[in-house]
Amino acid sequence: MLRKIEPVWEKYYRRIIWLEVTRENEAAFWLGLASESLKALGCRCSAEKVLAEWSYFRFLEPVPGARALLEWLKIRGYLVAVYANTVPSLRANLEYQGLGPFIDHAFSSAEIGYVKPDGRGYRLVAERMGLPPAQITYFDDDEYNVLYARKTGYRAFLVRLGQPGPEVVHDLDLIYEILD
Repeated sequence: MLRKIEPVWEKYYRRIIWLEVTRENEAAFWLGLASESLKALGCRCSAEKVLAEWSYFRFLEPVPGARALLEWLKIRGYLVAVYANTVPSLRANLEYQGLGPFIDHAFSSAEIGYVKPDGRGYRLVAERMGLPPAQITYFDDDEYNVLYARKTGYRAFLVRLGQPGPEVVHDLDLIYEILD
């Protein structure tokens, strides 16, 4: 069944990566994705009704332990930011997940105009946070994003939860050790 909608998802994911999704057209983006996905699956239900009941937020969940880690960071006075290759509603998603109070800055590629791993995006994030890149500790699950964050001057770590390896954060508890 997922194979039927894979081409649809690829088409819409490219729109995110090509920075075509804006705050003004994000609702139309989701409606188009839902309509084409339902059509590919042979469903006759209304895309509007599906979206009303099944916002994409409902399909995303924080990894276990993320909330506790974010609370710990806030208690210790860390400035916390999220930088993601995603649509403009990143902040709303974080709020929906109950993580918003722990996030000082939310940067979506759609809003800052650069897709990771473009170094200009990392520099802009540092600038907007008011920090030099060398003062930013960065975690990402993509090795190229980590590589380019390092090239920009960030102290960056690859996260692969449940996958131990050299220089890999395979457990959220390791982040406490890195930052403490």
